[in-house]
Amino acid sequence: MRKRGGATRSAHRTPRPHPPFKEVFFFLSLLLSLSACGRKLPPEAPLLVLPARVEPVRIAQEGSDVVLRFPYPSLTNSGSTLTNLTKVTVIREIQSIREGQRVPTPPSDAAQRESDEKLFRARAETIAELSARDLDAATVGADLVVRDPLVPLYREKRLGRVLLRYAVTATRDRKRVSDLSPITAIVPRVPPDRPLRVVPVVEENRVCLDWWPPTAMLDGSTPAVVAGYAVYRRDATEEEFDDQPIGVAIGALSYVDAAARPDRSYVYTVRAAPVAEVPLVLGPAADPVAVSTKDVFAPPAPEGLLVLAESAGTRLVWNPSLTADLAFYRVYRLEGDSRTRLADSLKDPLFFDAGASGRTYGVTAVDKAGNESPLGTAK
Repeated sequence: MRKRGGATRSAHRTPRPHPPFKEVFFFLSLLLSLSACGRKLPPEAPLLVLPARVEPVRIAQEGSDVVLRFPYPSLTNSGSTLTNLTKVTVIREIQSIREGQRVPTPPSDAAQRESDEKLFRARAETIAELSARDLDAATVGADLVVRDPLVPLYREKRLGRVLLRYAVTATRDRKRVSDLSPITAIVPRVPPDRPLRVVPVVEENRVCLDWWPPTAMLDGSTPAVVAGYAVYRRDATEEEFDDQPIGVAIGALSYVDAAARPDRSYVYTVRAAPVAEVPLVLGPAADPVAVSTKDVFAPPAPEGLLVLAESAGTRLVWNPSLTADLAFYRVYRLEGDSRTRLADSLKDPLFFDAGASGRTYGVTAVDKAGNESPLGTAK
């Protein structure tokens, strides 16, 4: 069929172009997202808030007790403040060992530690459960202190032939229990009795301690076997000694505390140990002795005093004092057994006595505590 004007209509239509691939992908993604609206996802398990792992756990034998010290549980496993702490549990495992065997080194491999912990849990028993009320009585400073009496093992004559291993857990609410603390161990032994008569001698910038050895072991057997001594110091205002000694004396009956500070009041004690190993196995403490480190020590007399006669008077010069706490110098005029103070609070080692000649002089040093040295005079 012809159209007017001679034009012929085509029998086929021009094909439409396909939409680009990106547009198709976007459209399908949109449909999928819309179809997912309103679909409920499976709920995630809430984070179980437990007390944080109790660590470190420090251990020592003190007399007839094994003593455990560890921080008071105060944080959760997420690092927030712990609330509703209901109890702290101490568990113990007893292993038989050869006499003279020492505490083995803990496993370093993670898999070995996990296996060791499983065995420990299977064989250990609870020896203490501290309720909220018990926790107050067991708190010393920032730590909890738990004692495990060794009398039953002593009666069974097993001291020195068993290894005791301990761990701690903390419980929040009723059943939310922390991970097990690091396992700590000790070989308990019969320790020496208390050292006798600790004698302190206070010197400038240090305290010297001497004592007599114990005469027997704690069970009454003789002679006393002592490998060394642990020395403890606390401030007089504190009630308890720290669990770590300030020093150890091996094969000696004396100790010098060079870290003692002046103008303090301290209390010292000493414990004897049958073996030189860690954890410490210690006998009972010697009777504590109080010590005052008040500075009553005069500086040495100034040296090198020169008396120089000049036209306008007399000039004095001397060597500077090496005293660490020097405050100032004083200058005296000497007449027989008497002396007259001519100058005070001199910061520098020199003085000019105007209009004077033929006098005899002396110089002293004074420290910050007011202690005055002997006279330093010209040679």
